[in-house]
Amino acid sequence: MVIIAYGFDELFEEPSMGWAKTSHSIRNWLYNSGLFYIRPTIPSIELSDRVFGRPLKEPEAWDKLLFNEELFFPSHPGYNGLHASKRTMDFYLFLNSKVLFRTVRKDANLIKTKPVTVHINYHPDKLARMKAVMEFYMDGNLDALKPFPDGSEW
Repeated sequence: MVIIAYGFDELFEEPSMGWAKTSHSIRNWLYNSGLFYIRPTIPSIELSDRVFGRPLKEPEAWDKLLFNEELFFPSHPGYNGLHASKRTMDFYLFLNSKVLFRTVRKDANLIKTKPVTVHINYHPDKLARMKAVMEFYMDGNLDALKPFPDGSEW
């Protein structure tokens, strides 16, 4: 498996195929539907229509999964995929709490970066972590992020 930016090249091998034994697929991490920017284009309006219409038919559906399915599934017989362009923001500038608490706060170079936003989405103690993030980045309290574990403790 080869790690690439924001996803990876996954290999599937069938030794009986000889020189053509390896098939590649690109695996992406899902876009987080809690933090995105959408320009008002025809494809983005169609994306919104599809995403917001599906919970009416699928009440238990997860909004993040619906958004990603509609954005990434390719056209195939019986399904016309979207033609929306996608860009991935720098995850050190548009942080989620997992990247901040597991990686950024422990790296002497990354911790100097000022993010555009921090989405506290990987931890249940959201308010306490949000206050600590504000203390760290806005008030300059260099110890504000230290008391927290990387993950959750429940």
